[in-house]
Amino acid sequence: MDHHYDIAIIGMGCAGSHVVQELLRHKTTLKVVVIDDFKAKSLEKTWSYWEKGTGRWDHLISHSWEKGTFIMPTDLIPLDLNPYVYKTIESHDFIAFAKAELQKHPNFSIIEEKVKSVSGDEIRTVHCDSTDITTNLVLDSRIDPAFFTDTKATSLQQHFKGWVIKTEQPAFDPEEFVMMDYRLIDAGTTNFTYVLPFSTTEALVEFTYFAKEIVSEETYEKYLKKYIKDLLQIESYTIEKTEQGIIPMTTYRFDQHHEKNLFKIGTAGGWVKPSTGYSFKMSEKKAAQLVNNILNHQVLHHQMNSKKFRFYDDIMLDVLHSDNGRGSKVFHTLYKKNNIKKIFSFLDEETVFKEELEIMLPMTSYAFIKSFFKQLF
Repeated sequence: MDHHYDIAIIGMGCAGSHVVQELLRHKTTLKVVVIDDFKAKSLEKTWSYWEKGTGRWDHLISHSWEKGTFIMPTDLIPLDLNPYVYKTIESHDFIAFAKAELQKHPNFSIIEEKVKSVSGDEIRTVHCDSTDITTNLVLDSRIDPAFFTDTKATSLQQHFKGWVIKTEQPAFDPEEFVMMDYRLIDAGTTNFTYVLPFSTTEALVEFTYFAKEIVSEETYEKYLKKYIKDLLQIESYTIEKTEQGIIPMTTYRFDQHHEKNLFKIGTAGGWVKPSTGYSFKMSEKKAAQLVNNILNHQVLHHQMNSKKFRFYDDIMLDVLHSDNGRGSKVFHTLYKKNNIKKIFSFLDEETVFKEELEIMLPMTSYAFIKSFFKQLF
């Protein structure tokens, strides 16, 4: 029974790390094992999020901003975030911290192997490369293969490529980031440039799509080079780091893959905000609720999802999916008609119905009305 655990967490990415730290925060005496081979290059990401004032992870963040901009070809909208702060944390720093904290506690263990399969019912067996363990509960961050072959859900892919560039001369304002810049677009799709300035001479410049199809490496690089040269007016720079990724934005119900004593977490559990692709703070909230459910012997899905906000996300995704080229107009209306504080509160799923009406009514169009009734019925 040395290889039996109360909880086995498969994968220590964003969600797994949040769950581990939430369990540690509660000083649980449960016997917990994390299984991850820690070799995935996909873990090398810049995670950004907003929150009010001082936060739990401020000792790990690499940069923060209190001001931003939303840019259209004929409009620039300043974003005064106060009392919110927009923060960036490097994925490897967050995961390394969680791993180090875990290793301080005798009832927590790590198996650095890849999971091959999970079997059993009442007691689950997790089969790894060279080790088998048994557990009362599996928290699994692996996406079920059924998602990739589903044809009924409305799905877009947030895919991106970013360069951290360094210049010889000052070229950036480190006090202000760019949330979305639509001055350079790939026609027929929703795409924008995202800029996080780390200093006057260094910034992450990322070209991002909310689209149905992935593009070639040459396409990303063409637009990155053009944006840097034509809009930032930078001729000479070095590429210090490259990051790339794909985030599903989908109406797919990941929670259908929960099983007895096996609960999906992270992207696999629907913890990514479908209409934006943001996951860090959402994962923190979901992890806190899940751990609370475990420790208080609640059903695991208790208060894990809001049907109301899922409905709003489904409408937004349907609008963007039906006419992917209109995304810039949709987001321009959102940012033009609402202050950023109200938008953040809405995306954090913390607004009440009156506030939600105030946000949605200015965006009302035939496309939104059509999608509303499509999702309703």
